[in-house]
Amino acid sequence: MNERYTFIDIYRKELDLNKDMKVKVSQIIIPKIQRPYAQGRLDGICTYIRNTLLNEMFENFKTDEIFDFNFIYGIVRPSNDEYVMELLDGQQRMTTLFLVYWYITNCELTEDEEENKVIRDALHRFVYETRSTSTVFCHKLASYRIDLSGQTPSKVIRQAKWYFKSFDRDSTITAMLTMLDAIHERYINQDNKALYTKLANIQFYVKSLGFFNLSEELYIKMNARGLQLSPFENFKADLTNYIGGIDYPPFKEQVPLYCKDSEEQVEFHFNFSVKLDAKWIDIFWRKGFENFDASYMSFFSRFFACKYIISTKDIVNDRDIRQDSTLRKIYTDAESRTEANEYLGFQEFKSILTNHPEYVLTLDKVLDTFYQYDFKDSKKAIYEMLVPTWEKPSLEGDDFYSNINTKMTHIKLITFGAVIEFIEAFKSFDTEAFKQWMRIVWNVVENTNIDSLTPVSSLIRKFSAIIHSIAKRLSDGDSFYYALSLWKEDNTDERENRALLEEVLKASRIAENDEWLPIFEDAEKHPYFRGMVMFFYKEGMSLSDYQHSLSLAKDMFDESGISPAYRQDHLLIRAIASQFVTWDDIRNRFITERAETNKYLKNILASNNSVRKMLTNVLESDNVETVKKGLSEYIDNAENFTSWPGTSDVEIEYCNMAVNRIRHDIKLYDWIATEEASGKAVLRIYWYEGHIMFAVPRKQYAKVALDTERAKIANTIANNYGFDYHDLNQLDMYKQYGDSFGNEIWLKQDRAHCILWIGFCQYHELKIQFECRAKKYAKELFGLLEDCSFIDGDERWVQIPSLVHFKKKKTVKDLSATIEDIFEVVTE
Repeated sequence: MNERYTFIDIYRKELDLNKDMKVKVSQIIIPKIQRPYAQGRLDGICTYIRNTLLNEMFENFKTDEIFDFNFIYGIVRPSNDEYVMELLDGQQRMTTLFLVYWYITNCELTEDEEENKVIRDALHRFVYETRSTSTVFCHKLASYRIDLSGQTPSKVIRQAKWYFKSFDRDSTITAMLTMLDAIHERYINQDNKALYTKLANIQFYVKSLGFFNLSEELYIKMNARGLQLSPFENFKADLTNYIGGIDYPPFKEQVPLYCKDSEEQVEFHFNFSVKLDAKWIDIFWRKGFENFDASYMSFFSRFFACKYIISTKDIVNDRDIRQDSTLRKIYTDAESRTEANEYLGFQEFKSILTNHPEYVLTLDKVLDTFYQYDFKDSKKAIYEMLVPTWEKPSLEGDDFYSNINTKMTHIKLITFGAVIEFIEAFKSFDTEAFKQWMRIVWNVVENTNIDSLTPVSSLIRKFSAIIHSIAKRLSDGDSFYYALSLWKEDNTDERENRALLEEVLKASRIAENDEWLPIFEDAEKHPYFRGMVMFFYKEGMSLSDYQHSLSLAKDMFDESGISPAYRQDHLLIRAIASQFVTWDDIRNRFITERAETNKYLKNILASNNSVRKMLTNVLESDNVETVKKGLSEYIDNAENFTSWPGTSDVEIEYCNMAVNRIRHDIKLYDWIATEEASGKAVLRIYWYEGHIMFAVPRKQYAKVALDTERAKIANTIANNYGFDYHDLNQLDMYKQYGDSFGNEIWLKQDRAHCILWIGFCQYHELKIQFECRAKKYAKELFGLLEDCSFIDGDERWVQIPSLVHFKKKKTVKDLSATIEDIFEVVTE
């Protein structure tokens, strides 16, 4: 089993036909099911592989050291009166070795030399069956001798009488010719021209699957990938070569072959390679022939992405992980590379494994667990827990880890990482503990703002630390929820995730009394709560009191957000807004009654202590009506508002007007609901050009000023003095909602010699302007009105000093007086 072979030895030494019998083989066959030879192709991936392999090989020729060619394996079977080995893994490397032997023999040995005869005989025994043209070419090449003086092998061979033009249409042959040219280039540029003595240093192990009673049918699955060498094939070769080649004792340990109860013992690295091809492939095979290879590759990319994030916790912080080049290569870019069938090498994976070779052991354990509990077991314990409870029964589970057709998301990467870490943390897979764990994971993920790789990194690292802490405590005899309840004691991170702290709190109550668990589980299924069920909890609350408050809270919300009963007069959202009592509370605050992607309302419920206290109190009421009464009282008795530091008395008045509208203006919320329904956007409170605005960001037609009664003033003036709205849509909105949208509101009136404009502009400026039909009349206005001036030097536009728009009563009085003065001198 552990004997090394050379290209010549494989025909001289016996191989395992089965566990009890050894035989000599007369041929090594590349069966029809195999792909064409690829290491000689000209694309970037194959060029990289070709150059790397030949550079290492020719560098080794300068020494007397063994060049480890890893291992090959296949099936030894009878063929007439002899035995042959059909090569199942190692086709690419063995084909390259065939070409290296042929080239060096051709250059260095004469036809009569014994070494030449031995090598030529071995070359004849290497048979390609992928295409008939490949078969003929290899047979002819084995005995062919050429003079390479000043020419490349490909050019000379193509001139041979036995070389048919049809050979150029065989990708295996063209790739072989490219490889021969690459070998030639290296050979002529090195000094030693007696390399045939070094050929025996290229050695490999030979594994016969018959020895292990492994069925050939398993390999058929492995080769359903089609003819093109996939990124996964390249990755698999690099990974198995790496595992078999490094000096890491666990990789050399004897382990049961294929499954735990096997009596056969092999080295870990060989067992890993066999399972990679013959066992774990079933996890991905079930999704069909077309894409399972890509799914397999994606599994590895995502696995190493999670482990890289965890391993670099003290090197790359969560914020910087977004720009990390390694993560981008192995994950972010890898997702698109897999779709494009591209492979950019093993270097990044190798760097990770150099620091953490134990990750291969985890990978082995993880894949075995997925195989055992998701492929073989009909209960599919992992699959069913990869969707949260609130999405069942519409979704039974999710197989994104093995299905490339399922789009990968930040959330799925986090949950995948949580599964990996659970499997790693526990000695054996406990399905009940796994269900408990995934309940926690989904509750935290659902109620965390995951908008970039920063929270992805944070949660993957956090979940890793938590589950390893829990696993340690469980091994000491603690229960799952008791172990979780001690997380704050075990952890010193001051910036703890809010949703996680809720899970720790729930765990403490469950640890005290396990009757809390089914109550929490039922609450977490609510279509709006979705795991967040402590926003009305009071410290020390009894189970019965919690159940009472929960029943009322369920009536407050539905799948769409606030329920219709509490949207009447927008009672609940106004009560929530009444708890915003400082400028910092409302600045840049998104306010909505809806359940939407960014979860603005849920974030308020989760994070605002005043809102949580209010809900805790009102939900202690007897019924819905008393809850509503309590909410109304909170609105009416809300604290006075504290504006930003350094505000003037006038600015304080502006703030108070805005806050009063936020708390009491029902029509304002009617308009908001209409805007949200039509545009699916959420409105935000913010400071803009001298006003406190309530608006959809960057939307001119979904914007109102809260700190002025400009709309009421404009409508009164229009009605009293016969002005028209410049934008009739502003009038339509006023008729329905008592306000008008926009940064400005303009009224106009035609007079005999001009158009009189009144503008309710930014910074509370109330402009009065005259658009004169002639410059002559504009100049006349200077004699009729005080303090006139031209606007921006335009001698047809005249303005008088601006007023201020704020409260209706005073502004209407001041503006009316000005208009009447104007009417006395500006004729109709």
